[in-house]
Amino acid sequence: MGKGKIQRRLRYGLFLLLFIMLSTALYQPVSASSEERRPQKVLVLHSYQKGFAWTDEQGAGIEEQLKGAADPPVIYTEYMDWKRFPSNDNLEHFYQMIKFKYQALHIDAIIVTDDAALNFAIQYRKEILNDAPIVFSGINQLGVDSIADKRNITGVIEEIDSTETIRMALKINPSIRKVYIVFDNSESGLSTGKMVSDQILSLERGLQVIPMNSLSNEQIINQVSTLSSSDSMVLMTTYYSDTTGRITEFDRFSSELSESSSVPIYHIYDFSLNHGAFGGNLISGKIQGQTAASLALRILEGENAGEIPIVSDSAVRKVFDYKELQRFNVSLKQLPEGSEVINKPFSFYQSYKKLVLSIVAAFAVLLAFILILLFYVQLVKRIRSNLEKSNERFSLAAYGADAVIWDVDMTTMIYYFSDSWYELLGYERDEVDESHGGWRTLIHPEDAEHENRLRTEHLQGKSSYYYCEYRMRSKSGEYKWFQARGKVLRNADGGFVRFSGSMVDVTDRKDYESKLQMSYQELESTYEELTALQDELLEQYNKLVDNQALLQTSEEKYRLLAYNDVLSGLPNRLSLSEELQKFIKEHAGGHAALFFLDIDNFKYINDTMGHTFGDELLVKVGERLLGLSDDGRSKHFRFGGDEFVILFENIKGSDEVISYAEALVQGFKEPFQLNASVVHISTSIGIAQYPENGINAEELLKNADIAMYKAKEAGKGTYVLYGQAMQQHFDERMIIEKHLRNAISNNELSLHYQPLVDTASGGIWGFEALIRWNSPVLGFVSPLSFIKIAEDCRLIVPIGEWVLRAACRFIKELHTEGYEGYHISVNISVIQLMLDDFTDMVLGILKETGLPPEYLELEITESIFMESFESISSKLESLKERGIGIALDDFGTGYSSLSYLKQLPITTLKIDKSFIDSIDTPNNMSLARSIVTIGHDMGLKVTAEGVETREQLAFLERTSCDKIQGYFISRPIPEKEVASWVEGRRAG
Repeated sequence: MGKGKIQRRLRYGLFLLLFIMLSTALYQPVSASSEERRPQKVLVLHSYQKGFAWTDEQGAGIEEQLKGAADPPVIYTEYMDWKRFPSNDNLEHFYQMIKFKYQALHIDAIIVTDDAALNFAIQYRKEILNDAPIVFSGINQLGVDSIADKRNITGVIEEIDSTETIRMALKINPSIRKVYIVFDNSESGLSTGKMVSDQILSLERGLQVIPMNSLSNEQIINQVSTLSSSDSMVLMTTYYSDTTGRITEFDRFSSELSESSSVPIYHIYDFSLNHGAFGGNLISGKIQGQTAASLALRILEGENAGEIPIVSDSAVRKVFDYKELQRFNVSLKQLPEGSEVINKPFSFYQSYKKLVLSIVAAFAVLLAFILILLFYVQLVKRIRSNLEKSNERFSLAAYGADAVIWDVDMTTMIYYFSDSWYELLGYERDEVDESHGGWRTLIHPEDAEHENRLRTEHLQGKSSYYYCEYRMRSKSGEYKWFQARGKVLRNADGGFVRFSGSMVDVTDRKDYESKLQMSYQELESTYEELTALQDELLEQYNKLVDNQALLQTSEEKYRLLAYNDVLSGLPNRLSLSEELQKFIKEHAGGHAALFFLDIDNFKYINDTMGHTFGDELLVKVGERLLGLSDDGRSKHFRFGGDEFVILFENIKGSDEVISYAEALVQGFKEPFQLNASVVHISTSIGIAQYPENGINAEELLKNADIAMYKAKEAGKGTYVLYGQAMQQHFDERMIIEKHLRNAISNNELSLHYQPLVDTASGGIWGFEALIRWNSPVLGFVSPLSFIKIAEDCRLIVPIGEWVLRAACRFIKELHTEGYEGYHISVNISVIQLMLDDFTDMVLGILKETGLPPEYLELEITESIFMESFESISSKLESLKERGIGIALDDFGTGYSSLSYLKQLPITTLKIDKSFIDSIDTPNNMSLARSIVTIGHDMGLKVTAEGVETREQLAFLERTSCDKIQGYFISRPIPEKEVASWVEGRRAG
């Protein structure tokens, strides 16, 4: 062994020894620190006995996950043996044993497997287990739903889904028509068998389900041995006893059944693997245990169990036994993609396929690299030879030339000058740091800017080559003239590579040119001064006169643009501020009023008729406003958009203000004629008075704007005078709007459901969805307070969509839970109906939630149709044709005539609560009866709202009213309490 190798090994040994010593030194403090902490304790309670495969799988997953933690806890494990001894004596014995062993210990978390252990832990954890948080595993959805108090409880749901296994079996053998299901007659076995049967039938693949729970072990083995392999399969679920009550060991019976079977035996649990299971989409007890243990570790790290979401994703494996595949002649290609295969014979190529292919690929790349490297070596040799020859030619040319050769490496910005430059200026190399730009300090100050500009223009591509003449200071102090030429070299991407050129000493030429120029200028200047003096003075005078006229015209034009609106020609906000200041200054103690006008529904006109049409309408509005004022006291302004302002000066009292406001409202009732179109619009007006409501333009505008919004809330097409209470109302409105914007994302909204009862049958027809808002800042906010605000700021669009989706999902889930046939009624805002995609949004939510259209009813008010009858009617008609119900809410409180009512695409009339409250008087009773009759004559269903007494119910039943709702039936119910309310009504 060479001396160099010995030294290298000695160095390696010393480095390794140093590393071990350093690691040991660092490790000891950490160990000491961890020993000072109290070890956390986890109690694992198993429902069944040790040796039971499902329990052992879960236990292995739990221990593996806990022991692999960075700070593993102390694990205590106990078995209830409930499958073999499901008795109260066993439960009492287990209770006494747990109490004796663990009551004095501080248990930090409890992990339970299956239902018996979960029920035990919930019942006794507070008494004997330190009220520790519970993490469950192996519990199905029904078991989770039965937990009354989920406080400080989380876990993993055992999702039994046999449909994926059936799909896998059909992919392997599409001819399967009969599915034989093996399960026992225990309570869990029967429920599992029914669940699996229902899941298979739900596939609607024409499969015949044959349960085998009525047969003994021998009968099952005999029957599966005679099945046809072309159209049959066996699916084994939970099986621990036969029909005679004989206890059966699952692993042994599964193996015997597989040996005798003429068809593949599919399973739903992975502990059946290596016990005759052909395969399937198998639930893994180990994965369930690992997931539950990971949740327990999160609790040990400080998270609250009640705030950790219950895991509902199935812990399954797509797995097949290679031996069974070979037995039934099933190739690996027939298996679904991503399937796991166990007991597969060892193949070096298959086991290390990626490694083998990687080595071959690496070898090919290395070979290609060597060939390329050889090619480039030869290429570099040729380039080097050519470069040496080129350098020789360049050196000779530069030495013999009269010019200076210069060059710049644009990457490093290092300059090079040939020897001639140093000879002409008298400097030594690097004397002025010329290589790093020091040569620029030698340029004459009068020429530096000119040289830099020409250089920059060339680098920017504005000139084909660089050319400049400038002076440079020599070492003796005198300046020499140089003529510099050059060109930049760019790469393929346009970046700079090199900038090179030459410099020639032109000092003598410049001196000669300077002398000639001076002589010529002296002669010429004398002549020109004499002959052009008069013309020049005259020209300058004319320019002065022209410039003065242009300046005056420009000032007038700019003032017009600055103080007037371009579209309407009316003065703008700046003009209003100056006009108000002028009025205050000239009329001390005077009174004025500021009218803030906003055109109602102008955005809809813009969206439907186009912006050009909208601009023409704004011009017409400005003209009409001017026509409505002829006394000279009102001045009109446009602020942009559809907002106009009128300053009404020298008012004599509030009566004059109100009179002028009413004239403005009346003036807008006359339609506007635009080309071939006739447009009906209204305006909402807010009024602020000077000096009562403000002493400057900004304050008056703000208060008039608040009053204008109040006018819009009052129904539009009217006016409102500003009052002090409005400011408080406006501030409250802004606070509600601010918090409402985050209500959906913060999960602050919820739905309550008020039942609707069919009067004929007395059964529940469905529910009306009613929104509720519980703000963490504002508390419970009434819908009467925030719905109108949501409509004004268009937040009703996302809120309405959220309500519709949540209500449809709720009623669909109610159907799934067995409460079929119930309908859901949802209120719709006019803002939603005006959207182009409203129909698509409704149909999309129905498709997303899976709710059939006939179970949805949309509630609208009469006022909605006043906004845009044709557009809204066509949308509702389209939804009605698809089976969706349309209810006219609060009927009788609006302005609909019977002829108008016939045109509406509705299916239901809802009588307003005000009629129901007063049916104890003959007139109102007759009116309510007439509404029901009218609805029925028109082929509509009739629903009565606000039924609160037995007498009201009896009257509505006599009048054949179809449906009722109100507090007599039930108050609006929170979503989580609906199912229990329905059950209670059924039981009652």
